[in-house]
Amino acid sequence: MISSPVHIGLDARIKLGCTHEGRIMAAEILYLYDGGAYSDRGAVMSRAGAVDCTGPYRIDNVHCDSLCMYTNHPYSTSFRGFGHPELTFAMERAMDLLADRVDMDPLEFRFYNAIGPGDTSPTQTLMDRSNVGDLPMCIAKLKTLIHWDDRPLLEIDGDLIKAKGVCCFWKNSNTPTDAGAGAVILYNPDGSVNLLCGAVEIGQGTRTALTQLLAERLRMDDRMIHISTEVNTETDPHHWKTVASRSTFLVGNAILHAADDAIVQLKNIASIVLQCLPTDLDVGGGKVFRKDRSDIGIEIEKIANGYKFPNGNTIGGQVIGRGSYTMRNLTSLDPETGKGNPGPEWTVGAQAVEVELNTREYTYKIVKAASVIDAGKVINPEFARSQITGGMSMGLNFASREAFLFNDKGAIINPQLRTYKLIRYGEQPEYFVDFVETPHLEAPYGLRGIGEHGLIGMPAALANSLTLAAGVELNHLPLTPEMIWRTIHDSV
Repeated sequence: MISSPVHIGLDARIKLGCTHEGRIMAAEILYLYDGGAYSDRGAVMSRAGAVDCTGPYRIDNVHCDSLCMYTNHPYSTSFRGFGHPELTFAMERAMDLLADRVDMDPLEFRFYNAIGPGDTSPTQTLMDRSNVGDLPMCIAKLKTLIHWDDRPLLEIDGDLIKAKGVCCFWKNSNTPTDAGAGAVILYNPDGSVNLLCGAVEIGQGTRTALTQLLAERLRMDDRMIHISTEVNTETDPHHWKTVASRSTFLVGNAILHAADDAIVQLKNIASIVLQCLPTDLDVGGGKVFRKDRSDIGIEIEKIANGYKFPNGNTIGGQVIGRGSYTMRNLTSLDPETGKGNPGPEWTVGAQAVEVELNTREYTYKIVKAASVIDAGKVINPEFARSQITGGMSMGLNFASREAFLFNDKGAIINPQLRTYKLIRYGEQPEYFVDFVETPHLEAPYGLRGIGEHGLIGMPAALANSLTLAAGVELNHLPLTPEMIWRTIHDSV
């Protein structure tokens, strides 16, 4: 374990200033990311932390230094969230502190300062509904989902204290400006389709979603689409990487372009057979047919590999649709000003955690966890909820116990899974997931990346709930009973 790359660490110092009414006016931020002993992805994650340094809030005056530090620790690399769970933890703890200072409800405070169309990001990218979504709606839905107003945020029953904590988050993809993907569609003699692409299936359901996208564009039964779970780099079209919650966006766009290419070919062949213009035709339900007379058409299986007339003459050939897509309108960050457009869109969301703290033993139980995320368009609701729930579980695990322990000489004293404890079966809370749908206009059917986002705010929401329950500021991860006990006793 200690020779493998690990999740990145962060030491953060955040200074926020707001008006008496609760409008945040300025932020001064210093992020020191723990890159470990060797250079891998730490520097790139530090840059990603700078890009989204403020969290999803309108702050007109921002100064942020985000530095990647060499340390005598195991080296860090990219992991689900890409530096964002760490910065979100720091920023959202500061948000709770400031909300308390101005005597505002923490959820109302976030709603009041939520970023929206017409605002700019820390790198001066102009926000609109397409690229930033609807964070206020996420907050409003979360408020209903967790019954924020129905019960007090703090309930005391002897040694047991129940408390709720909330947070907001956002994440841009921070991809290279030339990241792209390709796709190829091959029609078989029976009218079915083989789909070739470079997206790697690692349990996230990408290939199911891509099949659904193609079935929707071709208006055909998704059971007629064949897609391999394997990727052959020698024959399959190129895909940048299966990272950054980008696969469905990049490959999906390439697939839609390939589908449109195939549709043009089908119409061209069918127009000769049906003796009409290609523009007079439509495709769907396994047929190419006249728009004005849907009863006049021809089955795709009869033209998928060319069409043979009764006299033996043949036109066309195998229909092979091809498409590609590359990121658009992205720019590198200016080294002097930090200005630039780092990615096509932000995914925003609001999350909450309810805990039950035992003040005699300093142990706690995570009772409930909730997420509301602007997914743009939910392609597969069951997979989407599972994706978010899995991320939430990882985030709570990371927040509540995952850490290397060092002795006074800097050696790791828990280098095995036997001593590196994870959440066990039965310790999971009750999960609640809901979505807002604000279409991202550049994406297939308006979708947004959601692969990493269930994780991002869980550490912050857990810390905010435990801070309320314990009555002390918990600003360090992981949130172990010993850490809570020490913080309480150090504050006495």
